[in-house]
Amino acid sequence: MSWFVVSILSFVVFIFVIVPLLTVQISLSAILSSSVIKTYIKGTTFFGLLRFQKEWSLADVLSIEKDEVEEQVPIHFSSFLDEWKNIPQNIRPFQRIITQFLIKIKMNQFEWKTIIGLGDAADTGIASGIIWSIKGSFVSWLRNYLSFYKNPNLSVQANYQQTTFESNFQCMMKIKVGNAMLTAYKLAREWKRQKKRSFAQTEKDRRTFNA
Repeated sequence: MSWFVVSILSFVVFIFVIVPLLTVQISLSAILSSSVIKTYIKGTTFFGLLRFQKEWSLADVLSIEKDEVEEQVPIHFSSFLDEWKNIPQNIRPFQRIITQFLIKIKMNQFEWKTIIGLGDAADTGIASGIIWSIKGSFVSWLRNYLSFYKNPNLSVQANYQQTTFESNFQCMMKIKVGNAMLTAYKLAREWKRQKKRSFAQTEKDRRTFNA
């Protein structure tokens, strides 16, 4: 019986004390070109003893059975546009929680290399400048939320001889399991709070309308 109690206590200590202190190291890489789109994610934790790895490609994402496609309800562009406009308003209640979580993420490596060629020197030069602007704005936005251990490695190579496009992205970050668990709990609690508030407002509007 004593061994059973010790085992239970050890399990509780492991779940509520050891696990939150663990750090997950996540490596994310993506390849985007005119012929292939692939994404890789790999994570390690518990001193490298636990590992997971996943790979996606555009073919996997778009591999939908014909029968499933026929059964799908057509999506109207107007309704899609309305939903897209509502995204900032819908995530506003969760913005503070997400920001607090992002600040605690440590970015160890960030590389983004792109090769662009449009077949015309002038068009290629303009496209290269636009890509540089996009990358600079994106990294500047990330710096507001993430902690970078090293300066991001960005490059744009213009190919004036042929039409080509290839972009390789790699990053490595560290996340505390405890921070992820706490953030998930806060998001779930805030979601329930917003749901109750929305229901109360709906009931109030209904009573006002009936009156």
